[in-house]
Amino acid sequence: MSTKHYARGGVDTDGADRALSRLLLELAPTQAYGPPMDVGVGHFAAVIQVGGVQLALTTDGVGTKLLVAQLAARYDTVGIDCVAMNVNDLICVGARPVAMLDYIAVEQADPEVFAALGRGLAEGARQAGISIVGGETAQVGEMLKGANEGSALDLVGMAVGYVPEGGLLDGSTIQPGDAVIGIESNGVHSNGHTLARSALLHRFKLDGYVEDLGTTLADELLKPTYIYVAQVEALAAAGIRPRALAHITGDGLLNLRRVEAPVGFEITDLPEPPAVFGLIERLGEVDRAEMRAVFNMGVGFCAVVADGDAARTIDVLKASGRAAWRIGHAVADPERRVWLRGDRLVGQSKHFVPDDG
Repeated sequence: MSTKHYARGGVDTDGADRALSRLLLELAPTQAYGPPMDVGVGHFAAVIQVGGVQLALTTDGVGTKLLVAQLAARYDTVGIDCVAMNVNDLICVGARPVAMLDYIAVEQADPEVFAALGRGLAEGARQAGISIVGGETAQVGEMLKGANEGSALDLVGMAVGYVPEGGLLDGSTIQPGDAVIGIESNGVHSNGHTLARSALLHRFKLDGYVEDLGTTLADELLKPTYIYVAQVEALAAAGIRPRALAHITGDGLLNLRRVEAPVGFEITDLPEPPAVFGLIERLGEVDRAEMRAVFNMGVGFCAVVADGDAARTIDVLKASGRAAWRIGHAVADPERRVWLRGDRLVGQSKHFVPDDG
């Protein structure tokens, strides 16, 4: 299986899927207890009806990127990641993010660490245009193990937004031939850090300059996840309505499969991945199929738009401050496969495999 290095590092995506399936089986009856769901499990965010408003909800955390922050004793950017991982999922269902809660679990409560986390959360909120209206902290040292003694922590958020009338996006209107527009990432973002650390930390010191990267390893790995709220708002202001939006996180471009339409995607023109991914691939001896299934590889977000809107979409995204490219198109395919033509790979479910077709 193509995720062998990730599994050796302790991230078993197949096992996680089996465990999640069991959890969802137990939770399914609860859907009858509350308001109706317009978008449910399997999409980037849930959408429920509350008082005539479509309310979008999501939750996510920073993951093992926090171990890098602990090793580097730098906590001022991971709050941005926490906001990004939540609001970027909300906008995929057409929601306007409005507020967020945070949960910080620590081995020991350090005022300076909390201040740095707060600065990052505040900056992420500024970029996303949301309020952080509350949260919870817990000292649970007996439950946590960090990179250094006393430094263990976990940072998680839960965000809420609303869907403007008629604005729900679930990918059901995608047509074969629609263009897939990729928007640049800021490097590794907040997925795949277990694999990144195993590939790089045996070769480089975190505070050491890495010539291939043009910066220190800590600076590279702690680059905060891009927040794409402004880009989606720019498209709306230009009168461009995407048929689907996808946050490219763990599973890479397989996230495009979270759509309702019976389509797959031919990805034909991917940009060259940033240097950090080449280092991980080479030094970790990771094959390209696994790299594509774990990392964003330079494309952090995608918009699926009508073919006639493709060129203008790219222009609007570039004007908003993010590089963007037409990377492929939708095709009729009830199996919802993703073909990476340049890498000769095809993906379904959680994995890419060689494409012999």
